[in-house]
Amino acid sequence: MITVFKEDDVALWIPVANGKNGGAARAFLPFKGVDELYTYGYKADPSKAKYFDALREIQCAFIVDEVKTFPVNGGNTEEKQKKAKWRDGNNMGSSLLGPTLGWAKVNIADIEIVSGAELGKAIVDSGSGFAVFTFASIEAVLCETFEQLEEESAKLRIDISGKKPIGQASPLKILGSVEHFVRDAAVVAYVLNEAAGRCESCCNPAPFVKPNGEPYLEVHHVKPLAAKGSDRTTNAVAICPNCHRELHSGSRSKEMIGQLYLRLPRLVPE
Repeated sequence: MITVFKEDDVALWIPVANGKNGGAARAFLPFKGVDELYTYGYKADPSKAKYFDALREIQCAFIVDEVKTFPVNGGNTEEKQKKAKWRDGNNMGSSLLGPTLGWAKVNIADIEIVSGAELGKAIVDSGSGFAVFTFASIEAVLCETFEQLEEESAKLRIDISGKKPIGQASPLKILGSVEHFVRDAAVVAYVLNEAAGRCESCCNPAPFVKPNGEPYLEVHHVKPLAAKGSDRTTNAVAICPNCHRELHSGSRSKEMIGQLYLRLPRLVPE
């Protein structure tokens, strides 16, 4: 059975719902940071709280199976609703989810880099509806220049197998004649390994091979760093130069971003 999160805990139980239409599992994760407000509770009477407070409420409601009856259909009928629910996404019209798949115990240090797909797989593999999820993380390898980023990420691609980068929630902006950001080479290495030589947007092979023998793909942040996007694997994709320019300047940019979120379970909207 799960336990309610306390301030001194190093790990916590995350509720996980089944995927939509056979898609990736959906977990109650702090996709917009732990200090922002999240919607949870009864469908007819939802509440809002910061992430950890909302999670505690969901955990408590699940443990005692908290249920309440509400009038629906203009008051003509009544419906029993469970409190252990959370809103899927940031939009008011998004669905409320419950832990239909189960619960995963995750280290607090990992809650902003783990994905619902990873937690869902751990629960399914456990066969019990409850799983303890761990992975070896790798500290950020920060680079101030593109050349340094290329060099360090090439080294890391060999050593990063089986590990997941922590990345940066808020990359440092460097001011100069052209503004740029300090980037994490570990994120670049991980995403390029995940792509395995194919553009994660159009799915075609990389257009050419670099002098070091690696397929040429560019790592793009789905929510731009300039728009306060994170430098994490949950916000980064490896794509061909054509798709990269279209994502920045094309009329289909929004459609392409939507397809990336559907295709890649590791991505989390920010």
